[in-house]
Amino acid sequence: MKQILGLIVLLSLFIPNLDAQDGFDNEELKGVIYNKEFTLDFRFHTNGLFALAVNKAKIRTYYRTQFYQLELGTLKHPKETRNNDLGISYQGFSSSSYSFGKQNSFYLLRAGYGEKRYFSEKQEERGVAVGLSYMVGASLGMLKPYYLDVRFNDGDGNYSIQRVRYSEEIEDSFLDVENILGASGFKFGWTEPSFIPGVNAKVGVHLDWGAFDEFVKGLEFGFMIDGYYKKVPIMITEKNKFLFVNVYLALQIGKRS
Repeated sequence: MKQILGLIVLLSLFIPNLDAQDGFDNEELKGVIYNKEFTLDFRFHTNGLFALAVNKAKIRTYYRTQFYQLELGTLKHPKETRNNDLGISYQGFSSSSYSFGKQNSFYLLRAGYGEKRYFSEKQEERGVAVGLSYMVGASLGMLKPYYLDVRFNDGDGNYSIQRVRYSEEIEDSFLDVENILGASGFKFGWTEPSFIPGVNAKVGVHLDWGAFDEFVKGLEFGFMIDGYYKKVPIMITEKNKFLFVNVYLALQIGKRS
């Protein structure tokens, strides 16, 4: 997690500067006491484990904020489930849970441009400003091979334990629950990635506890769409797809200046 946080902070340095002013009159700018915003999003969505985003924004008017966003996250196949029943035990090898029929884990980096538009002002010091947030952008997905510890029979009654990723040559063994000990672990497969570019969009309702206080405290929920130019090979036993639709809930914290 420290490495992910460090990467997001590093990436945020490359987000374009939003300091240029629009030609709004004084009435539109009335009440605006900050003009910059830097926030972090902690996002949970239906087809994934998590997403962590950094936003760099310009407050254009009291009702409109433009932002650039970089986000790291995961996507799962809708039919992907964790088998909590441990695999077999064999000659002192400890078994672990695993996802049956999975061939790749899918991680992604999203980059996009969006806006937050508030419908009304905060009514009182502790009131909530309600608005709409929307964004479009590009994505880079990374497939990390999923490794299993599998017991193999050499044909003479001798067994060996091997750490393997999926291939057509060993498909029968990779899907044989009678010989699977479990998942090999998170650290395996990082040196064998493949990449799939795509696009993304999201729209949601944004709730801000003090829309122009110094410290940002927001909650957002809505829909996300990720699309790729080909089907993403996450599963072996299920039909893979190129389009992912998610419902999300995000907590946003940060600071204005």
